[in-house]
This record gives sequence, structure tokens and C-alpha cells, in this order.
Amino acid sequence: MPPWLITLPDFSLRPWTPDDAPSLARTLSASDAHLRAFTPWVVDGRVPGVSLADRLAKHAADFSAGTEWVYGMFSPDDTEVLGGCGLYPRVGPGAVEIGYWLAVNHTGRGLATRAADALTHVAFDVLRVDRIEIRCDRGNAASVRIPERLGYRLVDSSDAPADLLVFSRTRTAAPGAAT
Repeated sequence: MPPWLITLPDFSLRPWTPDDAPSLARTLSASDAHLRAFTPWVVDGRVPGVSLADRLAKHAADFSAGTEWVYGMFSPDDTEVLGGCGLYPRVGPGAVEIGYWLAVNHTGRGLATRAADALTHVAFDVLRVDRIEIRCDRGNAASVRIPERLGYRLVDSSDAPADLLVFSRTRTAAPGAAT
């Protein structure tokens, strides 16, 4: 299982809980236009009619069950939602997808890059996957730079819509990986 808490120098990752709903709602409201441009599902949720607290409870249950691992990104004192990220085993056997988003007032500081890097290590070292994908809207230049910085390669993917770029990294191609 991935770690419950990942502590980085200026923020932490931990699974969402229903108690995070008020903080997350404030963050989503303040970041609505920023997120809606490329990740409308973050704002709207994936299941219409499901409350934010229920959505977070499902994320927590899925994390515990080991079906997917969705983290909130929090300030060091755990009082502010900076964004979210996760590991999603929806891209085939032996593989996970990393997804991420940031609140509008926390972009440009490298937080998503460092979160994706931490999750890359968790995926390879803890989950022992063979391949990781990061999918980005081709129009979101800031998001596209993240997998490029982390050594992911742009690949063709027949299952991706035309507006998505698919980046991939394999265990054997990971920097410092044993082959």
C-alpha cells in the first residue's frame, strides 16, 4: 500500500477525508475558472448529485481498499488545501496513471512537479508497477512541463482523445533504476 502520509519540505500529501470537504469547497470555489479550463471534473465531481463529503469518503474508502490512491495536497499545518493528486490503476495491467491539480493561488511553485515525482517513486518502489502514465490537456503548458521535467516520454495512445497528450515512464527507464 502507498504511504498514508507523504511529507515534503513545504507541503504534505495525505488521503482525503470527509472532514476536508469545507476546505476543499473553498479551494474549488476560488479556483473554479482556473480548474474548469482543463480539469472540469475536479470542480464538478465525476458523479452528479454526490456531495463533496461523500466524494471524499469514497476516495478514503478506495484508498483503504487499495483500488486507487487519491491524495489531498495540504499546507504544512494541514489547514489549507493546495491541490490534489493521485495514483489511478486505470491504464492497464501493471500500470498506474498519475493525476494532479493545483489551486489557482499555488501554481508556479513546483508543487505539482514535486507531488508527481513523489508519486512516481511510490508507484515504482511501493506498488512495483512497470509503467506510469501522465495525461495532460495539450493546451495546458504548465501541466505538460511536469512529466517532461520528470523524465517521462511523450507516447502515442489510441485510447486518448485528441486534446490529450500521454506521457509514459517505465521502471527500466526510470533514472537510477535497476534493469
